[in-house]
Amino acid sequence: MKRRVNDIPRGSRTLSDYNRRAWSILSAAEAHPFLTAFLTVVLLTPLCFGAQDNITTSARMIWCLIGIGIPLTAAVLLYRNKVLNKPSAVVCVAATLAVGFWCCYEFNASKRMFLWIFLYITLAAVILRASLKSDKKHRDSYNAMFIMLTSFGIKFAYVLYTSCYIRQNDVGSFDSGSGHAGYIEYLIQNVHLPDFRPSTRWQFYHPPFHHTVSAAWISICENVFGASRNFARESLQMLMLFYSMAAVIIVYKLLKHFGFTGKALVLPLALFAFHPAYILSAGAINNDQIANLLTVLTILLVVRWTKEPTLRNIIPIALSVGFAMMSKLNAALIAPAIAAVFLWYLAKNLKKWKNIFLQYGIFLLISVPIGLFWSVRNLIRWGMDPTYVPFIGESNQFVGDDIIGRLTNFEGKQFFPVFENWIRQGCDFDEYNPNVAILKNSLFGEEINANHFPGRNDAVPTMLFWLALVLALLGVVLTVWFMFRKNTRIELHDKAFMAGFWAFSMYYFYLFCFLYPNTCTQNFRYIYHLLSISAVQYAMLFDVLETGEQTAVKKWCSKVLTAAIIAFCILAVLTYLLVGIAET
Repeated sequence: MKRRVNDIPRGSRTLSDYNRRAWSILSAAEAHPFLTAFLTVVLLTPLCFGAQDNITTSARMIWCLIGIGIPLTAAVLLYRNKVLNKPSAVVCVAATLAVGFWCCYEFNASKRMFLWIFLYITLAAVILRASLKSDKKHRDSYNAMFIMLTSFGIKFAYVLYTSCYIRQNDVGSFDSGSGHAGYIEYLIQNVHLPDFRPSTRWQFYHPPFHHTVSAAWISICENVFGASRNFARESLQMLMLFYSMAAVIIVYKLLKHFGFTGKALVLPLALFAFHPAYILSAGAINNDQIANLLTVLTILLVVRWTKEPTLRNIIPIALSVGFAMMSKLNAALIAPAIAAVFLWYLAKNLKKWKNIFLQYGIFLLISVPIGLFWSVRNLIRWGMDPTYVPFIGESNQFVGDDIIGRLTNFEGKQFFPVFENWIRQGCDFDEYNPNVAILKNSLFGEEINANHFPGRNDAVPTMLFWLALVLALLGVVLTVWFMFRKNTRIELHDKAFMAGFWAFSMYYFYLFCFLYPNTCTQNFRYIYHLLSISAVQYAMLFDVLETGEQTAVKKWCSKVLTAAIIAFCILAVLTYLLVGIAET
């Protein structure tokens, strides 16, 4: 009879017994990753309410206990796994307690609690991964867990030192009555949708799903957690932190769906998880985050449907598309790619046309009312154009109508410095080339420059920029190469779906830059869902490099690319730790 781990006498348990227990716990988390991530965020919210300045005295004590508990756990694991004998374990525990109490003192006195908390989370991830090092069977899952934990750490740290009013896009303030924050506050105060023409207030033209969920989050923080209004407002970033981590989970599932393992799974996941665009998004409280999350989710759901095209699998696509459009209307950019997939399947299975039309009919019946509700409501009640976008005109950000000239102009001055150029920030010109702007913006947003680093030393972000440029160019090449390459893990229709969505998104982005020729329209937030497709492209590349005949060239390319991605992740973490150090 097979014994359970809990039935094994305490003194006779082996390392493999603990590995099985660890795997049973982690497999439960892996089975419900979104719930695990959400509960983690919910439990952490009362300990900070989205800002290190909001950490109360009692919460500081809990953080101190966490800081002591992590190394103590490591000492116990070392003893359990027979790395330490009993006398050594006692000495280790005593030393850990001594250091732990010193750390508690330093933590409470520090103006940079975010740095301590980042170290706590990173240390926990390292200890957990090291304790499971011998379990090769579940190596990919453990490595993915390590990436998710450490990337969560840097995003959480960013949230802690960044106010909900800093590095935001079109947010305004909660008390202004306009902007995304004013929109959320309106819903809290009135508990109904705007009863006036939305175009008369800045940003109120956006669909209300994000703002409704955000209003509910703030109300729960006030009424359940007992937070003050300012604490509750700041805690909204914790919800955005969950969105950012949920996107990482989706990409992990996407890579697993295609059967990638080893480097082909872990390194593209790391590239996505540590990308600065998702660090910045963790602290941004506008509607881009949830629209992006649902768009990435839609990609996963569509490729699942192409593998098993059933009614059960098409309903989640309809819901995801509908609520993505209810968050931000340009989420409809994925619709043409979905339509192409649906037409492909219909053409391939004409004999099943009744079942197929039933599925497509239900898809439209669900997605259209949800996605277009806001636009239709405004059209009927106020006569608003369903595609309404505020006209900026020739503002102080105007960069000219010559889109071809802007796209092909790569003057050296654009690359020094590596941050976005804004006249309002003391630069000689406003950023005008969309190709250069989206790379800069994806890494540093609109506001980060040399002033945001200790001593104005921008060596780390400069290295990050040039490495990111190489990886981005490689990603564009991969988009074309793998579209026409045979014998990959991904079927042609799935590759066509992702490549088509990538191409249409880029086309719309350039069109947007032409129609609204201002520096602010060159923002990466409009297309940062494409990073999920880039992760799949890199996975395919590693799959080619790591399988088949292992030539010297393939081995060299794999090692160089591995080093480049690891360096990118480290530089991204260092960049945003340095920003926090400079700002606190």
